[in-house]
Amino acid sequence: MKAKQRTLLILVILVLLAGGVLALLTFSNQKAEQAASEAEEGSISLSSFAVDSLTQIEYTYQGETVSLLYDGETWTLADDPDYHLDQTKCDTMAADLADLRAKRQIEVQTGEDYGMTAPLVTVTVTAGGETNTFAFGDTNTITGDIYLQKEGDDAIYTASSSKVGCFEYGKADLFGSFNPAGITSSSLETIDYTYSNGEENFSVSLKTISVAADDDDTADSSGSGTYTTVWRLTDAPDTALDEDAVNDLLAALGGYVSGQITGADPAAYGFDTPLVTVTASDGDNSYRLTYAAGTDGYYMMVEGDSSIYTVDATVPEAFHRTAEAWKAAS
Repeated sequence: MKAKQRTLLILVILVLLAGGVLALLTFSNQKAEQAASEAEEGSISLSSFAVDSLTQIEYTYQGETVSLLYDGETWTLADDPDYHLDQTKCDTMAADLADLRAKRQIEVQTGEDYGMTAPLVTVTVTAGGETNTFAFGDTNTITGDIYLQKEGDDAIYTASSSKVGCFEYGKADLFGSFNPAGITSSSLETIDYTYSNGEENFSVSLKTISVAADDDDTADSSGSGTYTTVWRLTDAPDTALDEDAVNDLLAALGGYVSGQITGADPAAYGFDTPLVTVTASDGDNSYRLTYAAGTDGYYMMVEGDSSIYTVDATVPEAFHRTAEAWKAAS
């Protein structure tokens, strides 16, 4: 009996020892991972603040200076508040600056400027009433790290090149794609448009109607049965339309624009002789859009919005269809 008890005690001790070894290995692995992460990000703190205390980021990249203002929720361009910014890109800049750490401080070699005479990017950040400026210079060809200097500090540091990548954008690159008219194409009920390119001039009127589903023979005039919504020519509601063309049109109206130009003369972008004018309605709201062909692309304007937006060539092309061309092949 005592032998069995001793055996059981030894087994318990072995289990406890194994658990202790496992816990020690787990802790060691966690410390190693943390150390590796710190080595990658850097352990020398150059900037530390709460993002919600940040009010402005101004940076210069490839000769272009971008000044961003932050109100705690939304980013805007200081000199163009109507410009639609990609908020995620701005948030990334703020996060990197809020915890900017260098990997190491280097011993400056005589005659070397490490790219600080003409920095790749210069960033000034204001947070909590304090302003700091950082210059990102050359990249170390061996480690891939970038040289970094803080204004007021003669030291040169190295940091992960990812710390500068989020600033390698001009104003156009910071544009956040969206639908400026706010159209949800699946909710539209009517579309009227006029197409005119100097040689072709025509108008088309489309509307949605309810028809009996193809696989439902029970639908009748009393309203019973299954119905589906389809697009038809307003003056030919019994004629089926080319479904691919309908989908292209709805995609054009509900799609995102790719760029924005503010404070420009619409005539300089072709709006004195528009290519397409569109009026659409979802039953509650009406939308009026105008498309034009400029010298270097296609553009759109929305009624009530002075901005000019760039669109793909496929957008105005979706309207290049006469009433007869809308009809599906029989």
